[in-house]
Amino acid sequence: MSSESLYSPRYQHELHVITTALERADAAVADLYHPAAAATYRKDDGSPVTDADLAADRIIREELARAFPNDAILTEEGVDDPARLANPRCWIVDPIDGTQQFVDRTGNFDCLIALTIDGRPVVVGSIQPTTGILCIAVEDEGAVSGTLGDLARVTFKKQVTAPWLIGSSIWFGAPENLEVLDEIAQASDSMVIDHTRIGFTPRLFLAPRTCDAVLGFRVEESQFMAYDWDFAVGDLFIREAGGLLTDLTGARMRYNGARPVAETGLIAATSPEIHERLLKDTQSALRRRGIRPDLVGDAS
Repeated sequence: MSSESLYSPRYQHELHVITTALERADAAVADLYHPAAAATYRKDDGSPVTDADLAADRIIREELARAFPNDAILTEEGVDDPARLANPRCWIVDPIDGTQQFVDRTGNFDCLIALTIDGRPVVVGSIQPTTGILCIAVEDEGAVSGTLGDLARVTFKKQVTAPWLIGSSIWFGAPENLEVLDEIAQASDSMVIDHTRIGFTPRLFLAPRTCDAVLGFRVEESQFMAYDWDFAVGDLFIREAGGLLTDLTGARMRYNGARPVAETGLIAATSPEIHERLLKDTQSALRRRGIRPDLVGDAS
């Protein structure tokens, strides 16, 4: 089934534009991936960017600007326009989430698009160019996954009791935070899996699920944390599939801020029950170590 047929009319135009933009970006990225035809450059921070990133960014911007000329756009590869801060509607885009994976030829990368309204994601979509796996979610209307024209509802299977599989990412404080993660896992009788080298794609939680929760926090002030475009899509998808994502104080994430970075860490889980237990254990572990006490909130 198509994404439009699975949702109410409320965001039909936005859904159509997202799927069209993802389909076009998918084709452009795939053309540059097979065979490897995309040159790689280095940004000022040392991270890679390729011709495929730039092509996907251009395509997605074109589609969004044509359909919604009054909306703001924030993308990883674009110049940040401060005018977005006054616009309640902001599209947040990562043209390729996992650029290093594109360069390394692992296939483990995605194109991500999220519409946020007043700081919350309301319609989101992602596609993996090497497989065509598409993930879509609409606020209060559920999550779907599959391929274009063949999508099905996604509802996370509940696993209320431990052990749980806990993951992290190099973009969310790993491997430096692994010692603390092990402590959190022991407290909840769970297991830490190898950290990923990608961001926060919804595919992490699709069946067969590789993890039940993802924790992100830095143990040193100088460590990098991911940007809005890394997790806005996953945030809504997880929530609509029955899970929960918050920062480490337990508050919902807000997007399109002046500094679009996950300053207060994140915890995502496939059920509210897992989230509640791991949030409590994470706050306790960080507090015992004196790590960023301003992030962990009041667990009393």
